[in-house]
Amino acid sequence: MGRYVPKTYNNRRLLRFVFRLVVTVLLTILVLFIVLFFALQSYIQTNEDGTITLDIPWLMEETT
Repeated sequence: MGRYVPKTYNNRRLLRFVFRLVVTVLLTILVLFIVLFFALQSYIQTNEDGTITLDIPWLMEETT
């Protein structure tokens, strides 16, 4: 026979788990975005027409 646990303990256990998982994923994505923004900031270029492009040297195609 299992130990008696009141229903108030298990009522929102799954909801708390899902909420913590969502918050963790969102915070991870936010931190990753901020780190990438500052790491790639030197490669941001502004064109003559006002558009912003990201010119990363190792992704550019070589022309011969």
